[in-house]
Amino acid sequence: MTAPATDEILLRAEHVSKRFGITQALDNVSVSFLRGEIHALMGENGAGKSTLGKTIAGLHKPDAGTIVVDGRTLVPGNLDDAFDAGIRIVHQELAQCPNLTVAENLCLHDLPRTRFGFVDFRTMRDRAARLVHVLEPGIDVEAPLGALSPGHRQICQIAAALDNGAGHGAQPPGPTRAKVIVFDEPTSSLSVAETDRLLDIIRRLARERISIIYVSHRMGEIFAVCDRVTVLRDGKYVATSRVNEIDEPALVEQMIGRRLATPTARLRAAAPPTGPEAESAALRALGDSANHPGPGPVRLSVSNLSSPRRLKSISLEVRAGEIVGMGGLVGSGRSELLDAIFGLDPNARGIVLAAGVTLAGAAAPGKHRGPHVSIAAGVGYVPEDRRRQGLFFDLGVGENMLVPFMDRLAAALGFRRAGVERKVIADKFATYQIKAASPRSLPGELSGGNQQKLLIARWMDKDTKVLLLDEPTRGIDVGTKAEVYKLIHAAADQGAAVLLVSSEMPELLALSDRVLVMCDGRISGELAGAEMTQANILRLATIHHPARAKQPA
Repeated sequence: MTAPATDEILLRAEHVSKRFGITQALDNVSVSFLRGEIHALMGENGAGKSTLGKTIAGLHKPDAGTIVVDGRTLVPGNLDDAFDAGIRIVHQELAQCPNLTVAENLCLHDLPRTRFGFVDFRTMRDRAARLVHVLEPGIDVEAPLGALSPGHRQICQIAAALDNGAGHGAQPPGPTRAKVIVFDEPTSSLSVAETDRLLDIIRRLARERISIIYVSHRMGEIFAVCDRVTVLRDGKYVATSRVNEIDEPALVEQMIGRRLATPTARLRAAAPPTGPEAESAALRALGDSANHPGPGPVRLSVSNLSSPRRLKSISLEVRAGEIVGMGGLVGSGRSELLDAIFGLDPNARGIVLAAGVTLAGAAAPGKHRGPHVSIAAGVGYVPEDRRRQGLFFDLGVGENMLVPFMDRLAAALGFRRAGVERKVIADKFATYQIKAASPRSLPGELSGGNQQKLLIARWMDKDTKVLLLDEPTRGIDVGTKAEVYKLIHAAADQGAAVLLVSSEMPELLALSDRVLVMCDGRISGELAGAEMTQANILRLATIHHPARAKQPA
């Protein structure tokens, strides 16, 4: 945590209101930000955090209220005016062109040109290098952006935010130098090491008297790096506190308006854990149901599943009623494994059986029969990247819930039954508390957390026999996260076989009956019972020569 250099107010949001359809996203919100401080915005999904950040950056035009930065009142909803005043935003979803080089991405808004009007590639490379290498010298600005790790791509977004738009690359003092940077869930897709690196960069920016507005659901990051925290609830201002004067339970109560209850735990061991594993025990208690029926017959069986440069002879089993966690570092092959099981990797070969149906290994030698066969067999998949893999942004949120199953709800000859669909949609809206103006609203109109809940609602169904979950609580607030834990355990209690990927180790330990750890595309080990600790997961995730795990035949 870095104390702001002064108590000078740099930016004020005054009586800001914003409505989307019937949803009041912001309601007369006033908050101030100090020069050189790291100021967190927190609240439940749909509380208005991202909306306020985007309104400050000029991406949203407020219905009422003003934004004042360094004594200058901004033109409402004008991105260029906010940029010229020194306000930048780093988006939650990486807003970049992966097929272009790092340099081209950083200079897209202001391409340097020769005196003949052609793109000056040399100047472009030099300018990008000066911006990026201040933050991370090891990034090659001539490499395709898509070839970089998520952490390095996020650093490139920050470098773009530091650009003064003058076409030069240096950062001279002036009216367009970055004064305020809004970070919207910047670590949601990063590994532990990449997150630590990003937080170090944010601390450095604050020391340079840049004000940081930090939107995040991750409590650990808030207490590690932020100076003050403002809580919003249902679009309204609740409180602003110094981080060193508030604890986590009090912050959660401000966010959700109540203390989180602790239901009966779904225990796996006789003695409660202590020390470093206490956080996992607390999370486990939040999500567990009172009765754990225990595992049943094998519902998912994977044998010798491989994919070039991705997976190396993976074998595993998940039983009905069992939650098996997948540990490992980002890039270890966890997400790639779920893609291959579901049928999204055309190069994968092996044997995959789900609920007695052969998904791979029969139609062609080891080749998957396709996602449509997986869905028909009762396999549900919540992918990590909801924008690219999960949601249909041209369809309403109601249709997004039903699109994989419309044939099941249809009448004879395939005609849709609107009444049946409306009832299913209404039930899911109520169960998962999705905040949207109507079922016809587009996913892009929802907050990131509500988009995630929309994906989870799609697959949580009595017909789902196997549930593949890749970072299911990404972008979800602490109150909703506890509800999602309950839903995952309820799905297992009803007989689903759950294979879960999570980069948050306390969450992984909280939810899982046992954990398989991946390293370099292989399963490097299996942990159960008292062996399920963060230290053991890290040890297996970082070994240089993975040993073959004890796997089912």
